[in-house]
Amino acid sequence: MHEASIAENILEIAIDTALKNGAKKIVSINLQIGKLSAIDNSALVTAFDVIKEGTIANEAVLNIENIPIIGKCNECGDESEYEELYFKCKRCGSFDMSLISGEELSIKDIEVE
Repeated sequence: MHEASIAENILEIAIDTALKNGAKKIVSINLQIGKLSAIDNSALVTAFDVIKEGTIANEAVLNIENIPIIGKCNECGDESEYEELYFKCKRCGSFDMSLISGEELSIKDIEVE
């Protein structure tokens, strides 16, 4: 389960950032996770809830914003949302596409006290 190592990295970054800014407690961590990142959100939250015990993030909530797969056609410029990486333009049918979003895995912000 690679979600456990991801949760561990997120927690480490959040704690380091909070301590460097003089915080005593992490209230929440807000993530952006792209659909193509192959991360199981519930497994990530479960892993986070286990490893946060005994840290300044003990009561923290992990909030996840799911980022859709957005592709842009290099022929006609149309931008559309897709369900999987293999896609063609919904307007002109071209396969000459660029990925705009969907691979994200980032900490958007950390709420502290």
